[in-house]
Amino acid sequence: MTHFDKPLGFRDGFLPVRPVAPPTPAIKTAVLLAALLAYAIGFAVLYPFVQASVSKSAAEGNDPALMDFVGP
Repeated sequence: MTHFDKPLGFRDGFLPVRPVAPPTPAIKTAVLLAALLAYAIGFAVLYPFVQASVSKSAAEGNDPALMDFVGP
């Protein structure tokens, strides 16, 4: 072995090289799916509260559908 040769290791052609991190598209896809799942869960949790608030406002006569549009 000369001074310029690298010592042989287990990864020098004997075993396939295993990727350290998943490829970038897989990470982007996982982040996008996590964001969409969080959005859906947030919508499902908050929708009943908003619906109750709108129903209460409509019962008090403050229905947004009955309000007149005031232009500029």
